[in-house]
Amino acid sequence: MDKMNHLSSSALVAETADIAKNVAIATQNAALTDDYLTTKNTLLKTNAATMVKGIGTKRGKELKDELDASDARRDALFSALMYFLKGYLRWDKEPTAGAAGRILTIVKSHDEDIPRLSIENESAMLESILESFTSEEAVQAITTLNLTELVADLRSEQGHLSDVYQQSAKLESEKPEVIAPSNIKRETLAIINDMIDYLTAMNKANNAVYGALTANVAELVNSLNIKIRTRYTSSTTSTENS
Repeated sequence: MDKMNHLSSSALVAETADIAKNVAIATQNAALTDDYLTTKNTLLKTNAATMVKGIGTKRGKELKDELDASDARRDALFSALMYFLKGYLRWDKEPTAGAAGRILTIVKSHDEDIPRLSIENESAMLESILESFTSEEAVQAITTLNLTELVADLRSEQGHLSDVYQQSAKLESEKPEVIAPSNIKRETLAIINDMIDYLTAMNKANNAVYGALTANVAELVNSLNIKIRTRYTSSTTSTENS
């Protein structure tokens, strides 16, 4: 039998998941009466299944594309409002200049750089601004500027985004918890190497019972280690030649 080496810590997440699955199958098929191996293999099978499930799970916030699209429309509408207000001020003709100044004061009391905020902070700021726009003075100013439709569109888009955000949060809350494979890679590697150490010792003490499984696991691990070394060597050579 070839020397029984530890699995390289440079194994990729997918490689670790795959060899964990294969070592677990080999150990189970060996059907040895060994409480330590059985306990370790149960942990290994669980981790392997968790990693495989995690690798195949779609990541990302639910309804992200719809949220991003609504956020972009909202930003465009807010930017249009700011352009109009600043344009009226630069024109400096009454009554529009005074009306624009009153609306701009409301916006600046919150944050005129709203599009740079997170979706959540932007929503809070905009909802507060839009609430301020309902005052009699603000309504009159918006009417004077002929911006009633633009403000209505901004309010509508804010409402739409809020609805989508709530739907997204609900869908996120209904997702089953999925552990990222990278979070348990080190633990899985440790389990495999603990089993390797144990099999190495037990093979020396009782080759007749443990020899076949030890050779099988050694072949699985050594084959992967060779692939990892080859990949590392190729990467190093390419870097040196570049």
